[in-house]
Amino acid sequence: MLLRSKIAPKTPEVSLIQARISFLKQCELSGLSDKYFHVIKYTTTRLLRFVYGYDIINISELSPKIAMDYFSRRSQDTTNILYRSYDDNKRKKVSNETLNKELQILRRFCRHCIDMEWMDINPFRSIKNFKVDSHKQRYYFTDCDIETIMRKAGKFKDFYTLLLYTGIRSTDAYKLKKKHIQGRYLCIQMNKTKDTLNIPLSDTIISLLKVILEDIAGDGDLLFPHFQSNRQRRNCCKVVQGCFDIEMVRKNNINLHTFRHTYAHNMLNKGVPKEVLQTLLGH
Repeated sequence: MLLRSKIAPKTPEVSLIQARISFLKQCELSGLSDKYFHVIKYTTTRLLRFVYGYDIINISELSPKIAMDYFSRRSQDTTNILYRSYDDNKRKKVSNETLNKELQILRRFCRHCIDMEWMDINPFRSIKNFKVDSHKQRYYFTDCDIETIMRKAGKFKDFYTLLLYTGIRSTDAYKLKKKHIQGRYLCIQMNKTKDTLNIPLSDTIISLLKVILEDIAGDGDLLFPHFQSNRQRRNCCKVVQGCFDIEMVRKNNINLHTFRHTYAHNMLNKGVPKEVLQTLLGH
């Protein structure tokens, strides 16, 4: 009687494009924020453009050597997001924080392909995370800074005040509605993590909201409807940055998120425990 030899099933040949489409569909179903989903799209597109130079088509051909070459090249790329780079054409290299985020995405992409049995190993697993200075002090606005910003705020003053006294992200503040104000609490699902925030409101914010809510009829109406325009969002940030010199903004990455850092700093100075603060910030 002849014994049949057991032959391991051959890994199906799936193209890089097919694998990416499958991965993106899975990401969509997982409920990621639109912003993070776009980051995933751009990161995987960038990878595909790079590996085509190696004349490979299928996902199974993606090797640790190619993965290492990709990040060796990517770490030398420059970005044009530097504040007012159009003035002096100054560029900076992609930060290690960004490289680590992209590495995490590509590891996840390959894990998906392994789960689908399209490849055997994760080529990005052997790449170590890039070193990040975790002790770097995040900039927060001083009282003098706040005074200057509010003096030049114009129509954005109420928005800046809300950010300063609640610590919420500007992306969450843009979509605030009347229904999110429940008594002395601000209750909203964060855009970034999808977790729900319940922030106690100070007397300053209660008084501010009372004036704003007088002009709002329905619970579904926005508190800051003009921020549905990307142009207004950019202008809102530019007013803050315009209160500082260019190098100051670049060095400390000053933007609307700096209000969040300032809120955290002020709360710690008031004696709020870090564990409580983390809850208030939604960390």
